[in-house]
Amino acid sequence: MSRVHNYLLPAVRYLWIFIFLLLSPFKTLIAENIFYEFGPKTDKVIVFTASAGSDNQATAITLQLQKYAQKLSVDAPDTHIIVAVTKNDISELPEDVPVKRYEGTKALIQTLITYPNAAVCLIAADKSDGARIITGTSKGTTPAWFLKAVYTSLEQKNIPVDFYTNAVVFHRLGWLPDDPALRLYNEANIPAIKIETGADLPDFFSLVAPAVIQDMSNEWDTHYFVLKLHKKPVIINEQHIVITLIVSSIIFLLWLMFFSFLFGKKRDQHVRDLFKLWWMPGYFFLVNWLSFFLGSKITEVLFYLRFGAMGELSAFPLTALLIKYVFALFFMFTVTAFNKFIPLPANRFIYGFIAHAVCLLNIFIFSFINLSFSIIFMLIYFVSLAAYHFKNIVLQIIFIVCLFLPLMPFVMHIILYREYMFHIIFFINLASACIFVPFDLFLIRLGLSIDKKRKITKPFFKIPIQCKVMGGLFIVLALWVFIMPTTRNTVHNRWMLIQHLNGDESSVVKKYIDSPTEEKIMDYTRGNTQGSAENADSFLTVHTSFENYFERSIGTITIDSPLKIEAFSVTLSALNDIAIFESDVRFEQNASGDTATFVSSPRPGFPVIIHFSGKKDAALTLSVVVWSNDNPFEIKLPVDNSKDAAGKTEAIPFLLKIEKTLHITAQDKG
Repeated sequence: MSRVHNYLLPAVRYLWIFIFLLLSPFKTLIAENIFYEFGPKTDKVIVFTASAGSDNQATAITLQLQKYAQKLSVDAPDTHIIVAVTKNDISELPEDVPVKRYEGTKALIQTLITYPNAAVCLIAADKSDGARIITGTSKGTTPAWFLKAVYTSLEQKNIPVDFYTNAVVFHRLGWLPDDPALRLYNEANIPAIKIETGADLPDFFSLVAPAVIQDMSNEWDTHYFVLKLHKKPVIINEQHIVITLIVSSIIFLLWLMFFSFLFGKKRDQHVRDLFKLWWMPGYFFLVNWLSFFLGSKITEVLFYLRFGAMGELSAFPLTALLIKYVFALFFMFTVTAFNKFIPLPANRFIYGFIAHAVCLLNIFIFSFINLSFSIIFMLIYFVSLAAYHFKNIVLQIIFIVCLFLPLMPFVMHIILYREYMFHIIFFINLASACIFVPFDLFLIRLGLSIDKKRKITKPFFKIPIQCKVMGGLFIVLALWVFIMPTTRNTVHNRWMLIQHLNGDESSVVKKYIDSPTEEKIMDYTRGNTQGSAENADSFLTVHTSFENYFERSIGTITIDSPLKIEAFSVTLSALNDIAIFESDVRFEQNASGDTATFVSSPRPGFPVIIHFSGKKDAALTLSVVVWSNDNPFEIKLPVDNSKDAAGKTEAIPFLLKIEKTLHITAQDKG
């Protein structure tokens, strides 16, 4: 009997543990999605989905989906429809806190990839009665047929549509922040569109479902371009763009070469001057690149002298961008203005012709970057086609200004999204250099026209007006850097207090949201002076069991806390060895396998129990971190430090971070 107790019963116990580990490697502590399926099971299905709230509670949008599902359960549709409410998607924690986000969406995607053809309408709440359409991410764009069906259905239901047409291009370029859920669908190659609205949508669902099913296609046009004519979207698809690009290039090249150039009265002179000036585009490309490069470096130096760190550039993006581009324009204007003193042909026609040819070349350069750019640069090309035929000075100035009109949506986008765009635009100089080459050549042509009209023979000491304006503006901006208030932009203004408990150590930091920057706070008050001591043991308990069995070890980690926990992470690491083999909770390993990390979903249930197995006699370092919005010590800042840039007292978000580190070694069962 003693042998049974000593050998058989422990063997059975551990056998059951092994079976549990092997058969449930994907166990998660999350709530499951709400999933409804209606209509005939065809190859084509449309999905209407929304995320539950941060506590997995119902929202106005999810209630609408539930209402729509009830309607479909009574009156079955003729099309294949899925209604899904995803759970465990949303967390209000900072982005750098490791927590499983969009777990419900990922689970829904795993279901949808089994369907031959699925299209997803992702619905999100908005205060407006209209509907804002988001069509893509940097990983993909909503197919044109899907956008057209949704846009048309919204209009038919008299729901005002807010759609930023250039967003299609900007998303592809990564110039707009990605919607995380939409990005997941695009990565899975599932056509998806997001609608943000506060309107009542069940009737819209009933209308758009058959329209999407009817237009659904396996063709996924990723390079279409959208224009608005009389508030109606006009979609120029990829095929039309390519055909237009090829045909227009052929026609205008033939026209230029055989009619505008070779058959003119000054044909021989034009040919000679062209051979003398053929290198000008390359020369001005280098000048432009040097201008933007110097503009970047001078801006960095100014900010370093002012703040002692170049990292402050992103805190004042608009100022930094203005300084860079104003200096670059000043440098380029200076070069083009004094280029006339180089003994080169003063053939205004050739400068215009070369500028026009460069505009044509830019179409192909930027189409290679993104095909949708071809429309923008074809418009610039058409303007240049007219520009270089006019000799009137006023008309030349008008056309030079018009060269930049097709680019204004991009400029406005950069201004509106400057915090997001800064790191993209500030350090990209080659594209800007290409864009400004025709501008440089047309400026030289304009300068030659002005000199001829005024008959100026010695203009060396006459500084052009454009140089005066840009030079003066640069000086003003440079001085502004040294006197401007140090109030950060709105992104960096958002911050929170974090109290970090690690053993007996306690510290409070001020952390800017959406930024890794932290500032240690010494001047704070503690309201609860009668409570527990400021140490991790008061609010986090970790119990472990770690025993050898045959050639393996079996471990259990139990975590508990009296606080309301928002998220937790558990890290097991071994020294130059495999940390763990299996677990009943999903985990991630690094490339070498010596570190395994468990990350929770938002607001997990407590206590948490994790079973795992590893090597015999394994020695592991266990690190447990939990985050909570509870403030047991009532940590506060003085009133003056709690005010925003406008001087108003603001409610400061608080986050408690508790950390424990243990060393555990598998022991033989005694």
